[in-house]
Amino acid sequence: MNMKLFRKLETAGVFVVFAVASFLHFLYDLTGGTVLGALFGAVNESTWEHLKIFAIAYIFWALVELVWAKPPFRCFVVAKTLGVYGLISAITAFFYLYTSVVGRSYIAVDIAMSFVFTALAQLFSCFLMRNYEKLKPFFYTSVMFLALLLSAILCFSYYPPEVFLFKDPITGGYGVMTCLQCCAW
Repeated sequence: MNMKLFRKLETAGVFVVFAVASFLHFLYDLTGGTVLGALFGAVNESTWEHLKIFAIAYIFWALVELVWAKPPFRCFVVAKTLGVYGLISAITAFFYLYTSVVGRSYIAVDIAMSFVFTALAQLFSCFLMRNYEKLKPFFYTSVMFLALLLSAILCFSYYPPEVFLFKDPITGGYGVMTCLQCCAW
């Protein structure tokens, strides 16, 4: 594997992941509420929907890196699975920590933290790939956790658990039904 190329792709990935996630934030509205828009875009302003778009953008860029850099597959899957879980965990933890201290969220802080944690996730997966031989034993576990995340992404916009992570702070609703209720369906 060409580590120099991989590092360049990881660096570019910070900006690409952030840009793709920004686009996905508006995809549901841009597609007029289609199923495809709901599966890949944010259907409301809940924390989950924001985590979903960043996870999708991160996985999208990982696929581009896989094709372009041709890293060792099993190790790459482990590194990127740990990276995406690190990304969504860090965003969640920081968001709820700072909003509990400050009392509300600020869009500028939310955007900045998303960018910083995207950069850290890319840096983390790049670091892991430098020691990729040690990652091989974790391949099947990573595949299981990646499948779990992808299943959640595909299911929870339509069938979200009614817990705080999935609650739209604007409407108080959950998932796609929040959007449909707003449109008087």
